[in-house]
Amino acid sequence: MAKAVEKKHPSFFTSLGDMLFFSFSDKMKYAIKVSLSMMLAYMIPLSQGWEQASTAAITIMLIAATGTVGDSVMKGFLRVVGTVFGAIIGMTLIALFPQERLLYLLSLSICVTIVLYILRAYKGDPSAFMLTAMTMMMVFKDGDVSDVFMYGIDKTYMTVFAIVVYTIVGIFLWPVRMEDTSQASAQALSEVQAELFSQRDVSNERRMELLSSLIQNENRLLAANRDTGSGDVTMGEWHSMISDYKNINAILTLLTTRHKVGYPPDMSRFIRNYTQLDSEIALLFKALSTVWTDNEEIVIPQEITLDYLTDEMKTLSHIDRASLLSTLQEMKKLHEALRHLAQKINAIQSPLPTFFDDENVPENTRFLWGDIEHIKAAFVTFLIFWAATFFWIEMNPFGGFMVVALATGLSVLTTFTPLKPSLLIVVFTVSFIFATLMYIWVLPNLHYGWELGLFIFFYAFIAFYLIPQKVSILFLLGLFTLGINNVMYYNFGIFLLLLLMFYLFLIILHIFYYIPFSTKPENLFLRLKKRFFTLAYYLLERAKKHQEGKDTIRFRLIAKYSEMHLMHTSKKMQLWASQIDAGYFDTIDNDRLIVYSKESERIAYMLGLLYRHEMNIQSNRLVTLLREKYTLPSLSDLLDEYAQGKNKKDVSGFWKNEKEVISMVEKSLSDILSPIDLASYTKKEIVEFYENISLRRDVWLALFALQEKGEEIDFKLLKRGRF
Repeated sequence: MAKAVEKKHPSFFTSLGDMLFFSFSDKMKYAIKVSLSMMLAYMIPLSQGWEQASTAAITIMLIAATGTVGDSVMKGFLRVVGTVFGAIIGMTLIALFPQERLLYLLSLSICVTIVLYILRAYKGDPSAFMLTAMTMMMVFKDGDVSDVFMYGIDKTYMTVFAIVVYTIVGIFLWPVRMEDTSQASAQALSEVQAELFSQRDVSNERRMELLSSLIQNENRLLAANRDTGSGDVTMGEWHSMISDYKNINAILTLLTTRHKVGYPPDMSRFIRNYTQLDSEIALLFKALSTVWTDNEEIVIPQEITLDYLTDEMKTLSHIDRASLLSTLQEMKKLHEALRHLAQKINAIQSPLPTFFDDENVPENTRFLWGDIEHIKAAFVTFLIFWAATFFWIEMNPFGGFMVVALATGLSVLTTFTPLKPSLLIVVFTVSFIFATLMYIWVLPNLHYGWELGLFIFFYAFIAFYLIPQKVSILFLLGLFTLGINNVMYYNFGIFLLLLLMFYLFLIILHIFYYIPFSTKPENLFLRLKKRFFTLAYYLLERAKKHQEGKDTIRFRLIAKYSEMHLMHTSKKMQLWASQIDAGYFDTIDNDRLIVYSKESERIAYMLGLLYRHEMNIQSNRLVTLLREKYTLPSLSDLLDEYAQGKNKKDVSGFWKNEKEVISMVEKSLSDILSPIDLASYTKKEIVEFYENISLRRDVWLALFALQEKGEEIDFKLLKRGRF
């Protein structure tokens, strides 16, 4: 088998850039690729006398605005499939309701809403779903039934042609190789892991920074695309290694959030071979952080067995013993996880075949189903479709049903996103001025095809190089108001009507940005904050019900939803915290809100670990005994109070003092465990029991830290009304 990291020959353009002692930036390359695609999408159809050249150009514009930079044959194929699928649905609806326009539009609106909801839920390149929705609407010929199927076929053909052009340009001109992204992401994550392990005893602020970086790099690795066309690593092998990286992250998170204030820092007092364990882990981390670039075989140590000093451990309290025992067990798990990953990477780099993709590792889901903002956004898209449709029926604007298609399709850029329609109107106004100047001073003076091609190229280049990607589509719309065709008819009145059509769908988007749901960042942040604690509460409540044997289908479904959305909710909190205009509020600071949200992200990660741990220890007799005799408030009780919108001053007094909580829990554990003969329990049960106590303690401490961050913020002030 080929090595995981092979030295690839540079492309012609890369070699040329090296010889000329310069290289283009990624943004420059992207703008050139899109501009060249736009030019070819216009010039080839015009040279062949094909109709609907603008359809091909609009397709490339949509792909460039909603897709990703990297392009491959598979992406092009999926976009073609999405286009053909949309055309089939669109023309099938026309065939089913040839004379029933209301039923047709109702069915179309439902289909488009569903597809655009899937687009929002999809965590990869959404351009295929966008093309599906747009093709469904574009095959409709403004209600005219004459030659409607030929019209739909022409639209579909030109859309597919544009995808082929864009794909070919993306593949042969500065291709972006996905395997480079995945390996770079793996190396970056390994470097953060090594740094975090070496600095796990530094200040709390520094550890929190590294933990945040750890989570971010894990998300990048999960999102990284992997092209296995070269046959170096199969997807099964890659997902297996990702699972190991995630496992290492989970263990590191527990190690670095654990405070050593309760027991002596000299771990060698409690385990004879601690120094060996620590040094071998450090060496493995160092090797893993360089293996993707050095391609050197990793030296893997033998499996280690912990040599406990039992008499010394008996001198510790239950809480401290739990922390110590859990720390040592997690160090051993980390040692084993690193050995496991190193063995896989060594196997990949070996010329011999590798066989480790049969571990039944679940693949990362590509969809986030059930997100509340996605559901509300889909409903808003449905309303936008019908608002634009009623306007089209009553006013019959120039451009016809294209007003509906553009307003509905581009609603994904403005519904529950930081991108405001007012900004789009400003960008389009700039585009309108620029297009007007081009229409008056440039287009009438173009006499040759190559001149028109250069004009289209530079127009698109300005849009995608000088303007941010998400709003570049609005600037580029000015190109379509020029009515470029083989036979040009210069009519300034028609030109203004085209501009008006684009303003109309932007106004529709602007109206539905504010109704029926509030999209003010502060309102969304408060809603997400409450949802975060609600999801966390249900997650731990389900674990409690499961251990008590009172689990129900309702709790299983709610917990499954909570586990899926808890981390995502904390990320959205960070997004909207950064969008709040602090100028409207006297004491609100965006930085504090972002720090609070990042603390929530860390708690979400740890709650997920605690939930999965508790679901796996239902049969542990010590855990069962503790659950039966433990009378203090549970962690889910605190989460429930915050889910009700309370602040620290309003919650139960039990949770307000960190030291008192730990002291009371320690006394409760002593009362419960004192009459117990631990020798009657298995080593596995004892270890699981203390790991559970320690993990809960870590989550408590993380929540106490979040409480302190929350005390610095007046959340009630965010409820103050403003225009």
